[in-house]
Amino acid sequence: MRFDDGMSTEVLPRSVTVELVAAFTKDGGGGNPAGVVLDASGIAPAERGRIAAEVGAPETAFVTVASDGAFETAFYSPSKQVPDCGHATVAAFSLLARRGALHGPAAVKRTVLGDRAISVEGERIFMEQPRPKLAPFPHAAEIAFALGLGPESIALEPVLADNGVRFVLVELTPEALAAAVPDRGAIEAITEAPDAIGLYVYAGDHAQFDATIRMFAPRIGILEEAATGMAAGLLGGYLARDHETASYRFLQGALMPQPSPSKLIVRVRPDRVLVGGTATPLNAVEIAL
Repeated sequence: MRFDDGMSTEVLPRSVTVELVAAFTKDGGGGNPAGVVLDASGIAPAERGRIAAEVGAPETAFVTVASDGAFETAFYSPSKQVPDCGHATVAAFSLLARRGALHGPAAVKRTVLGDRAISVEGERIFMEQPRPKLAPFPHAAEIAFALGLGPESIALEPVLADNGVRFVLVELTPEALAAAVPDRGAIEAITEAPDAIGLYVYAGDHAQFDATIRMFAPRIGILEEAATGMAAGLLGGYLARDHETASYRFLQGALMPQPSPSKLIVRVRPDRVLVGGTATPLNAVEIAL
């Protein structure tokens, strides 16, 4: 509609730019794509959820700079908000570093779980996590069935690990890890009761890495993911449960139906776990609001 003076009352459509960044890349390729919105101020939670669903990346990070300089960061999968996300953290802070938005090699990420330290080491971004709480999860037979495997494929009793988010850690034989075929409904049923995001399934026979990993999280709309930073911290904390310090290199995503090899570096310290890696910008998309 226009008035006689030519002024338009038409409301222009709002849109948001979502940067797509591959995180935990290996030799410059592979990795896990994340959406990143660097200025999420004014975008309501419902809009954020819709944007994440439309983008379709495993998670999308929405970043707002707080008055004290901390980076308030909210994470959404295509189906729901999640408390924290490792690969989207690496993606977001790598992009912030490239844009000159970080003042020095340290920053603070603020999530619903509280403040967490971020550090920049050259091209690598490291995120801080607490050392995990660990509990037995005696459901090996059900997990084997959910992965299309026999019970003999489970090498050790599964563990429920919690660092603010929960995953079930499952060690398999190397042959079983490659052969696993996830059953969406069965995995959802296993992870629903403990409110775990998914199954973090691993074997430890790779020459260059301390573990080769697959991750299944159908509860949040991800059947299999190429890199999972929060769960990598849980696994590192579990493997180092009898040690004050340790360092690990994990390979994830190489055994997916469409492989996307990802390298995750985990450093366990007496009071925390650091998870880091590199990230590569991919492209940007405009989403109408």
